[in-house]
Amino acid sequence: MILFALTVIVLFAASRTGYLNLPFYWDEAWSYATAVFTMAGDKLAILPGNADPELTRGHPLVFYFLAAAWVKVMGTKLAVVHLFPLFLSVTLLMAVFFISIKLFNRQTAMVAMVALALQAMFLAQSTQLLPEVMLALWTILTTYAYFSNRWCLFVLFSVLLVMTKETGMVLIGVLFLDKLLFERFFVHHESAKRQISLVGELAFMMIPVLAFILFMILQKIFYGWYLYPGHLNLAVTEPHEVLGRFRTFLSKLLFQHGRSLFFAMSVMAFAWLVMKKSISRPVARMLLFSVVFILLFLAFSSINFFTTRYLICILPFYLMPGSWLITTWIKNNALKGFATLALGGIFAWYSFAGYLNEQDTSLGYRKTVLLQQKAVHFAEDSQWQNKKIYATFLMQYYLTVPYLRYLHDPSSPFSFIGNKPGAGYEVFLFCSNEPDPLYQVISNNPQYSLVKRFEDGKAWVEYYSIDRPIN
Repeated sequence: MILFALTVIVLFAASRTGYLNLPFYWDEAWSYATAVFTMAGDKLAILPGNADPELTRGHPLVFYFLAAAWVKVMGTKLAVVHLFPLFLSVTLLMAVFFISIKLFNRQTAMVAMVALALQAMFLAQSTQLLPEVMLALWTILTTYAYFSNRWCLFVLFSVLLVMTKETGMVLIGVLFLDKLLFERFFVHHESAKRQISLVGELAFMMIPVLAFILFMILQKIFYGWYLYPGHLNLAVTEPHEVLGRFRTFLSKLLFQHGRSLFFAMSVMAFAWLVMKKSISRPVARMLLFSVVFILLFLAFSSINFFTTRYLICILPFYLMPGSWLITTWIKNNALKGFATLALGGIFAWYSFAGYLNEQDTSLGYRKTVLLQQKAVHFAEDSQWQNKKIYATFLMQYYLTVPYLRYLHDPSSPFSFIGNKPGAGYEVFLFCSNEPDPLYQVISNNPQYSLVKRFEDGKAWVEYYSIDRPIN
C-alpha cells in the first residue's frame, strides 16, 4: 500500500514539473503573490494589524504567513516558490489516502487518491500560490481528528483551518450539527457518561469558534470592520439568484470534467447497498456528514463570492465516499479494476486534453501564461517602457510588477499603464482571458492599426496603436 501511494505521488509530482517555472497568474498574481512577497520582504504577520488588509483582502493570515516564511527561507525563484503549493498538494494526497484507510478501507483509499490526483482543478492548483489546497488539507485533517476523537489534533487543525480562510467556519458548523444531532443516531453511549463527555467535546469544538471571533474583534479594532467590506459587497441575497448559483456550483462539483459517470455509479451503488442493508453505521454517518457538508458549503458559497477553485475544499468529501460506494458495490475484482481504470482514464482525458481553457482551474492556463509572457517581452524589445499603454486589469500587473516574472528585465518596468478612458494612450493591449468592451471599438476602428498578434490555440494577445504601427 505504501509503495502504491509513493508511486502515485512520484508520478503526480513529475507531471507538475513543467508548471513550476510559470509566472504567477490570475488571482495568484495580483492578489496572493503580491501579499506574500510584500510580507516576506517586511515582517511575517499572523494577526490583524501587522499586515496590509488591502493586500490580504481581509482574510485570516495563516496562508500568507506560511507562504511568506517559505519565501524568506527558500528564496524567490519561481520554481522554489511554486514548490510550496506542490508540497501542500502532495500532503493532501497522502492525507486523503491514509484517512480513507482509517474511515473506509484500503480499496477506497487507492481509488480516492488516484481520482483526486487526476482532477483538472486540483492538478492546475497544485503549483499555484493560492490557499484552496491548504484549506482542503486542514479541512480533511480536522474532520479526521474529530471522527477519531483526537481532540488536541482537532484544536490544532481546526484553528489552522479557520485562520486560513473564513469558509473554514462552515465545516465547524457542520461538525456541531453532527455532534448535537447526527451522532446520537449512529453511536450508542451510556447516558450519564455521554453527558459529561459531550460537554468536554463541545468545549474543544468551541476553540476554533473563539479563535475566529478573536480574529474578527482584532479586525474591528485595527480597521473598523469585522469582515472585509470589499467581500461583503459581493454577497448575493436575492433568493432566485442564490438558488441558480447553488445549482450551478453543485453541477460543477458533481458532473464537470468527467465526474458525471462517477456520480451515476455512486448513486447506483448507494441504492444497491441500501437495498442490501450493507452500509454500516460508521460509514452511514460519514456519508451523511459528507452530503451535509457539501450542501452547506455550496449554500454558503452561493451567497458569498465564489470561484470554481473553491470546490477543491469539498472535492475529497465527494471522491472518498463515492470511491467507497463504487468499490463496495462492485464485488468482482477484475470488474472493479476495469471500472477504476475507466474512471481514471476519463478524468485524465479531461485534465490533460479534453477541457483545456484559460481559467486557473485548467491545465490550459499554461499556454496563456507563456503567451502573455512572450507579449510582455515584445513590448520590452519595442522599448515601450515610457509609452502610455492601455491594458486590462491583469496585464497591468504583468507589465509593472517585476516579481511576477513576466518582465525579461525586472529593472525596467513599464511606467504609464492604465485603463481609464481619455488618457491619451499610444498603445492598446488586449488578451483573450480578459474580455474588454473596448476591444471591439479599437479592433473595428480604421484609425487603429494592429501592431502584433500572438496566438496559441484559443489564447491570444493583440497590440494596437493609433494610425500606424509603432516602431
